[in-house]
Order: sequence, then C-alpha cells, then structure tokens
Amino acid sequence: MPTLEWDLPPGATVAEVGEQAIIDWVRRAAPPPPPEVITGIGDDAAVLDRVRNHVTAMTADGLIEDVHFRRAWSTPSDVGAKALLVNLSDLAAMGATPRAALLSLGLPSTLTVHALVALLRAFIDVARVHRVGLVGGNVSRSPGPLFVDVTAIGAAKRRKLLHRHGAQVGDALYVTASLGAAAAGLAWLERTESTTSMDSWSAGVESVFPPPARLAAEAAQPLSGLDPVVAAAVLRYRRPDVRNRLGQAVGRARAASACVDLSDGLGDALRQLAAASDVGVHVEAAGIPIDAGARAVAQRLALDPLKLALSGGEDYELLFAVPQRSIRRFLATVARAGRVPVTCIGRVVSPPALDLERDGQTERLPNGFRHFKGSEIRG
Repeated sequence: MPTLEWDLPPGATVAEVGEQAIIDWVRRAAPPPPPEVITGIGDDAAVLDRVRNHVTAMTADGLIEDVHFRRAWSTPSDVGAKALLVNLSDLAAMGATPRAALLSLGLPSTLTVHALVALLRAFIDVARVHRVGLVGGNVSRSPGPLFVDVTAIGAAKRRKLLHRHGAQVGDALYVTASLGAAAAGLAWLERTESTTSMDSWSAGVESVFPPPARLAAEAAQPLSGLDPVVAAAVLRYRRPDVRNRLGQAVGRARAASACVDLSDGLGDALRQLAAASDVGVHVEAAGIPIDAGARAVAQRLALDPLKLALSGGEDYELLFAVPQRSIRRFLATVARAGRVPVTCIGRVVSPPALDLERDGQTERLPNGFRHFKGSEIRG
C-alpha cells in the first residue's frame, strides 16, 4: 500500500506546497485502478475501456463550503468521505457498480496541508472500500470557499439498470432503512452549535478515516458529549451511509421497476419518480420509517419529525417501486444483500395524485429540499 504520510511542518498551507506537490501526493496515495483504466492520473485525460457487455453510468456532485458544510460542524475527513459517498449513492440508485472517479478541488490558499491530507485520505479510503479507482481531476486555487467536486463512473448491464421512469400503477413503494436522521442532525447543529470541528481544520488533528467496522464508533468520538441518539443523527449528516450493494443487487435481479435516491428528501424523490413515470403516488404517513434520532431531535427542538423525513433530505437512502408480482423476489434480494431493512410506505396510483394520508386525512405530498430557496446549509 502506498504511503499516506507527508512530512510537512504543522500549519503549512496549500499555497506554500503548491499544486504539483498535491497532485504527486494524490498519485502515490490513490488506490489501484480497475482493469479497464488504460490511463489514469498523470496525463491530460483519463482513458477507460468499457466493461464488456456493460453500459457506462456517470454522475457528478460536489460539496461547497457554507452551502453543503461548515468547518465548525464537519471535519476534513467528513467532507472528503461524503464527497465520494453522495456520488456513489447516485450510482446505487441506477443499480450500477462504481468503477472510477474524478476529483476536482478548489482550495483556499490558507487551507492547511494537514487538513487537505485528512480530506484526501478519507476520500481515498472510501474509494478503496468501494473499489473505485481515482483516475484524475483538477486542483485549483479558490478565492472564496473550499469546494470538492466529484465525477463518478459506474457500469451495469443495460437491461439491469434502474431508472426513475418505469413505475406502473399498482406497484408498491419501498424505502430503505430509516429517514430524517441527517436532517435532524443538521437542525441540531444549526440550533445549538454544540459541537465544533474547527481544530481539525486549523491543525489537522483528527484520526484517519477508519475502516467500515470502526467508522461509526470513531467518527462519533467528537460527539461524545451528546445524547447517543442525537449524536447518531449528527453523524448521519456528517457521514452518510450509501446503499451500493443493495442497489446493485436489486438491479441485477430486475426486482424493481424504478428507483430514486433520497438526497433531497422523500417528498422530492416521490415527485421525481411520479413525474418520470407519468404516475401518481399515495403514501401512508404512519408507514414511513422515521429514525429514532430524528424523533428525539424533533422533540427537543419542537420540530415535526415527519417533515424532517419528507423534506429534510441528506438521507441517501433509496426509494423503489416494486411490481406486485416481484415483491417476493425483491424482499429475497434485499435479504441476501445484507442487513438494510426496507419498508413499504405506499403504492403507485393513477396520475396526477401526489397524496399523503395522515391521521385519516389525505393531503398534498410536501416538496423535498429546494436549491436556490432561502440560505439553508445543505450537508
């Protein structure tokens, strides 16, 4: 394994070491690329061969300081890990296996090298865990905020891709795991600012991104002063889970008619699926699996836990539409894919219905998160 050490004095900035030194370090530290990579880091462009009998899926997403994160709330490792994870969630929603990624960084001149290395280590370790080759990107100076932009590339057999379109009237709607925790964690940070990660940005003092088995325990250490359920919600905001294995398994089994990831909330995902498939949806509020941490935070901050689950976003769970004839196969596939539970929350109905049934009353399904509306921080 290549060395991840960089012998520099504490407090050295990216301006002092320069772009080429950063690129050279990334080249040494990057995980081995998959076999289809012909040319990786070090040339003007990456060159990839297509995986035999597969099509290519590509997605791009980025994190911008003070739009998607604040240094007081997230460590450099949090940002580096999340930058790749949110892109892997998009590939999971397509049923695609991640293969390679491009990483572009906009760095303020005053950013410490130790903070940058912590960010890059986290990104590289996530890439290694998910067998993603880092094949290129860009490093530039940012006169304003730090930004981390990622393009992720995956592969899937054409007939086993998942799409937002394809849902049919009568399909059951399933979501993975529980919802609302990340939005609750963000709400807690916004209301209380009870944790701080600024020291890790100024001095680079934080642990290396841990292997998956130790991720939750070590990442939660800075939150040790919080109630465990609140700390878990904050952790979901800072370092989301992604459902790669499950998305790929459902795609390979052709066990769902449509799929969307929940980056902007369940409400947004349901609307996107309905619009793409030209159908309606009917959702039972009582069936939505609201996370225990979301409920705890909502109670303490006088928030509506259902609103956190529907409109908060940042859960990076998956929403599936499953034909009635495929439910048994879908549930068997989920069981084989691991320990991620799924919950039926409603059904696909005729358009233009977008209904939420709550306490015996039917109301219009609320929107999810909307960019360019207000000044909310997104995780």
